[in-house]
Amino acid sequence: MHKIALLIPYFGKWPEWIELYFNSIERNSTIDFHFFTNCDSSISSSKNVFFHQMTFEEYKENAQNYLNVAINIPNPYKICDLRPFFGIIHQEIIKNYDFFGWTDVDVLFGDILSFYSDNILNKHEVLSTHKTRLSGHLALLRNNEKHRTIGYKIYNWKQALQNPNFVGIDEHGITNALQMTLFDKIAEKFKFSKDNLILNLIRKTKTTKHYFVEQYTTPFTPIPWLDGSVNSAQPEEWYYEKGVITNKRDKGRKFMYIHFMNFKSSTWRADGSIAPWQTVFKYEVDDMNDKIKIDLKGITTL
Repeated sequence: MHKIALLIPYFGKWPEWIELYFNSIERNSTIDFHFFTNCDSSISSSKNVFFHQMTFEEYKENAQNYLNVAINIPNPYKICDLRPFFGIIHQEIIKNYDFFGWTDVDVLFGDILSFYSDNILNKHEVLSTHKTRLSGHLALLRNNEKHRTIGYKIYNWKQALQNPNFVGIDEHGITNALQMTLFDKIAEKFKFSKDNLILNLIRKTKTTKHYFVEQYTTPFTPIPWLDGSVNSAQPEEWYYEKGVITNKRDKGRKFMYIHFMNFKSSTWRADGSIAPWQTVFKYEVDDMNDKIKIDLKGITTL
């Protein structure tokens, strides 16, 4: 069995659904979740959950010391731009793991390893729940020198870390770095066309060890759903029952996780829709073993 570490810096206040969140990660008992946080650590005593208590300022100082460059991280959300460097920043923690990666706290997990089997992990180096880019809400990288230092291959990485605004190099920046070939660099330098048969063949060979498969975890995006729907037409009623994620529309299908991003915030809603939880949100869950509904009104026990 592969040893996997997921790294989650989180500062401020736990969200309303935090007990349910921890219930979902505790059920993934063979994956270790490491939290770097100033939040209450009594929320979980599970053997696969580790709390590294620190302040936001201490986390930033530690990151800067490991990277040995000036960084500008004015708020916790900007830490997302540090993710390509987690292999360096958290090198002591991940040293005995086969894979490392990151995830968010606005998700509920199903059985992760039923989607990432030993056979898939044996064959692949980088795993994403999106087809075209490395996913910020869950990503796994094989723990080797190449992936621990992948951040240094991102174009203008120093400028990205010194920009006080979120840049997004944890998705598009790192994806480009993973897929860039020597021939791409030559084409870029001499302004040759990158869209040709030879380059595409080389890219395909380079990415055979990348498992980029759309897992349909994040509704209300322009990425077409299983039925081809986009944005607000995508599934809006989801269920969590004893570590299993399903939805009302896709009968019989289990999902790796449900990502709340577009339920709770309008920031990334491409169609300009208002996120429903910004106006109405109800959290009423008493028993984690009950069937739980996630919909436009909030999270409630059925």
